[in-house]
Amino acid sequence: MRLVEVDPYDDGQLERLTALDELVRVHDDPEAFVQTVEDHAIELRHGGDLNPSRATLLLDDTGEVVGAFWIDVPVLDNRHLVEAHLRVRPDRRDEGLQVVVLEELASRTRALGRTTLWVGVGADDVRMTALLAERGFALAARDARRHQVLAHLDAAEIDRLGRDAAGHARDYRLERVDPPYDDAHLAELIPATAAINDAPMGDLAFEDEVFDLDRMRDAERARALRGERIRRVVARHRTTGKMAGHTYLAVRPWAPREALQYDTAVTRDHRGHRLGLALKIEMMRWLAETEPQVEVVETWNNVDNLPMIKVNEALGYRLSRTFAMYQRVLTPRSEA
Repeated sequence: MRLVEVDPYDDGQLERLTALDELVRVHDDPEAFVQTVEDHAIELRHGGDLNPSRATLLLDDTGEVVGAFWIDVPVLDNRHLVEAHLRVRPDRRDEGLQVVVLEELASRTRALGRTTLWVGVGADDVRMTALLAERGFALAARDARRHQVLAHLDAAEIDRLGRDAAGHARDYRLERVDPPYDDAHLAELIPATAAINDAPMGDLAFEDEVFDLDRMRDAERARALRGERIRRVVARHRTTGKMAGHTYLAVRPWAPREALQYDTAVTRDHRGHRLGLALKIEMMRWLAETEPQVEVVETWNNVDNLPMIKVNEALGYRLSRTFAMYQRVLTPRSEA
């Protein structure tokens, strides 16, 4: 077997990575959004904050791609951590390739001076979850993916929920804001962005992310480079003018019927006013006006984030699949 690092600007390698990913998606997770060459390119070139993912192909002796793995290596905080995901061709899973990848991931984690390795898998992947347990990993968190199929929504119920949320959020106004954002706006967004640190993380060894203006600028620049169309709605307190919360999503021009819901967060001082619900309903209305071709919206939540799950299910999101994050704390002497 041979490992080949993916050059994010090599179209041939990106196409081979994409072909493997699609083969695995169809077999393991057909409800997942298709990941295109463009999707892989933006993750490996820019990431979400100019700290891109790294991908590696696993080739057999004939040069055929039989597997791949991705790693994310935080640089601003959580410098103990490497997060990884792997793919192995369904017809080559009896050859011990998963073990080869896990050994390589442990080796790379140590080489980077990191002590904690996360590996994400489908919670229903009995074979892989058993292997991770055998290799010293422990289940540390579960996340649920939900899809909101817009054609299936009850418009009258959404309107009712909107009126109810508005009644509880009278002290706030909702604003639609398109990028680009200047430094003043980015600075205002910092508290609402940092509020995501309060979301449940299970038993993962993860420290709060620190958001400052430089980090906000990097995220803004990455989103511009990625080429996605970003929509953001913020809630502002009428009396103080302070930003109390936000929600944002992205539409990829190369997959225009799908939208990706990213963070929705409300700062601690302003919780209890149904702002999360109000923000998301305003986003739905905006999306219908500006992106009428969108058919489905995807969102993710830790399974313990019951308040946000309640909001999402009220808005018609339905469970698609649950995923598990396994964690291993490495020591210099531990075996892979």
